[in-house]
Amino acid sequence: MVGPSIIFYIFFAVPYIFVMYWLVKQDKKKYIWGLSIVTIIAIIGIIVSQKASKVALQNYQQHQIDAREIERENKSDSLQLD
Repeated sequence: MVGPSIIFYIFFAVPYIFVMYWLVKQDKKKYIWGLSIVTIIAIIGIIVSQKASKVALQNYQQHQIDAREIERENKSDSLQLD
């Protein structure tokens, strides 16, 4: 999975966006400034989440490669002992 987790969207991103837009609507004087700031913060949050997910995926793939190499070494060591 390369993108952010569905759990992140359900429990954090979507409620955050709804609450922030609701708060901005309460402010009648600077509606457009608040709305644009909240939108920028939400977009930055999604971008950061996607980058973190990509790094986590790369780390997992590297862990799998390392585990296979260790397994091969253990297998060859056990064959040499026999």
